[in-house]
Amino acid sequence: MTQHKLLHLRGILTCIAGLVLMMLLISACAGVTGTSGSGNSVSITGTVQSVDTANDTVTLSVQGQALTIKGLNATQLSAIQSQVGKVYTITATQNSDGSYTITTGTTPINDDNTQGVSQGIVTATTDDGTPDVNEPGSIAFIGKVQSVTNSSLVVAMPSGQNLSMSIVNGQTDMKDLNGSLPSVGQLIKVEASTNTNGTFMATRLSVADSGDLQDQNLVKYQGLTTSAVGTDHILHLKVGNQSLTFTISSSADLGDFNNNAQSITSNQSVKVEVLYQGSTSIVQKVSN
Repeated sequence: MTQHKLLHLRGILTCIAGLVLMMLLISACAGVTGTSGSGNSVSITGTVQSVDTANDTVTLSVQGQALTIKGLNATQLSAIQSQVGKVYTITATQNSDGSYTITTGTTPINDDNTQGVSQGIVTATTDDGTPDVNEPGSIAFIGKVQSVTNSSLVVAMPSGQNLSMSIVNGQTDMKDLNGSLPSVGQLIKVEASTNTNGTFMATRLSVADSGDLQDQNLVKYQGLTTSAVGTDHILHLKVGNQSLTFTISSSADLGDFNNNAQSITSNQSVKVEVLYQGSTSIVQKVSN
């Protein structure tokens, strides 16, 4: 009788252990689901592998892995369809099943960023391995259009670099262009602001007239300093995913800083006007 009870007790304990193990497995599965990134906005950079207009998707090859993003509209699909083999960045939201849907209000951007999937606005790491965060800001300049589609634009900057920007219906002001896209080779005035993933969106595009030619080599940046200005008078500025370095000359207007460059501290929001003469950059003004 005692042996029978003991066997019965062992059976009960075995059942309890099985139930506990099952609950742990369920909890573990739930934990995996929670870390899948459901609802999180990420920046996906990779080579365009294919475009499926029937299912409104584009597949990017990201470090050897094929990632499909759905939810693109007809204009975005048309613009990217001929770009197979080129590197694009798409801001997307990860769904609970692990798939991706393009984030509302964003558009695919043709750029040369390092391939990968970045959480939030972090796209890279600094030399010491800490996250390198994209800083909000803006860039304004006059330049020639290098390429243009319904959803993106590339314009040459006075610095000699090209700036890639998205064009978003309802957010890009093109009234001065009568609502039409600029043409390749056209000289235009550009105002661009940063997206959350560090890329740029054209906020205003307008015609550059003869009166603007005097400012053709001037760029106005708004961003965040990444270190204090030292005795070397070097200004380190972050605008979106761009890290910029300028030497502040003795003739620069520093009225907002009591004409003392070393009063400019780290993590300070500043406006910087830079005049480019070939490869040489001359800081004209730094202000709050």
